Amino acid sequence: MQMKERLSPFQASILMYLTQSGVTLFSLPRFVAEAFGTNGWIGLIIVYFIVNINLVLIWLVYKVSKGKSMLEIIDIFPKWMTLPFNLIIAGVWMLLGVMIMVKFCMILKVLFYNNVSLIYLLTMVYILTYLLLKKDLYQIAKSTVVLFYFTIWTVFLLAFHLPEFSFIRLTPFIFKGDTDMLTGGISIYTALLGYELSILYIHMIEKKQLKSIIAGNTITSIIYLGVTFVSFGFFSFDQLLKEMYPVVTLLGYISFPVLERVENFTFTIFGLKVLMTTVMYLWGTKELVQYQFKRIKPNFLVIGILIIGFTVSFIPKVIKDVDYWITYISYAATVIAFLLPILLLLTILSSKILKWKAANE
Repeated sequence: MQMKERLSPFQASILMYLTQSGVTLFSLPRFVAEAFGTNGWIGLIIVYFIVNINLVLIWLVYKVSKGKSMLEIIDIFPKWMTLPFNLIIAGVWMLLGVMIMVKFCMILKVLFYNNVSLIYLLTMVYILTYLLLKKDLYQIAKSTVVLFYFTIWTVFLLAFHLPEFSFIRLTPFIFKGDTDMLTGGISIYTALLGYELSILYIHMIEKKQLKSIIAGNTITSIIYLGVTFVSFGFFSFDQLLKEMYPVVTLLGYISFPVLERVENFTFTIFGLKVLMTTVMYLWGTKELVQYQFKRIKPNFLVIGILIIGFTVSFIPKVIKDVDYWITYISYAATVIAFLLPILLLLTILSSKILKWKAANE
């Protein structure tokens, strides 16, 4: 993909942050408690460094290929060879982006808007998604900067819980209790997914590519760590395990004289972050499919992806079904996140040794 304008490091970092910020945040403190036990918030720091290792792999693909995009790297293979791999990756990314938004809309309906049809909520989301996907990545990135300033203030709401925060609730024990570090740790890791899409746009960042994507992951991780740490000091450990959406409960304790239900307003604002996560996953889907079928006009391709996504949105009927979908799709996305840069590095090294040339010129 050719672009006249490149992403600044700041735009790339914000794009990374908003892509990672998914609906899992509302349940994250409970997931962390279930996975790592007491003082499980420390486990988030470990997960943060694992994600950074994966980001270094993505950066190595960029450096070893001397600035080539992923699609330029795989151009040494005939289209019939790359077709199944690209369609599988595109399918996983599309389903993950769609299901994240479906879950958010379902939670929004159950908690705040019982009388609003899910079709209405999803229709609004897909209209906004279409308007963004019509643009190139640079225009999308500019939109994310505006959304960043519009939503980042919600982080400071954590300060309202400090008077009720108690270090006694944290306990002196680390990783104690009925833990599930392997399976639970993978679930926590999936909360930071979205960074893997940077493999499609790292070559579009004008400078400081590695610092930019790590900075984006750092912003997300600091926010996750802050929310989880406050939750561990606000709730008792047993209470935290029983809360379905601890962050929504936290927001419910905040009150302003001019705003009665802060959690309602804040949750709706957070929908803008979830929207960008969905948009970026569908953008990645569009890029891979467009590479395989270059004769299809981009607008028709976007409409086709959104029609498929809208249809799939109504297969799961309840939140439990959506959670089931997200769990297994996230596992597939995690495998892709690790294997894709490794396979690309092997492809680059093989092409240099064997002096392969582009097969699709």
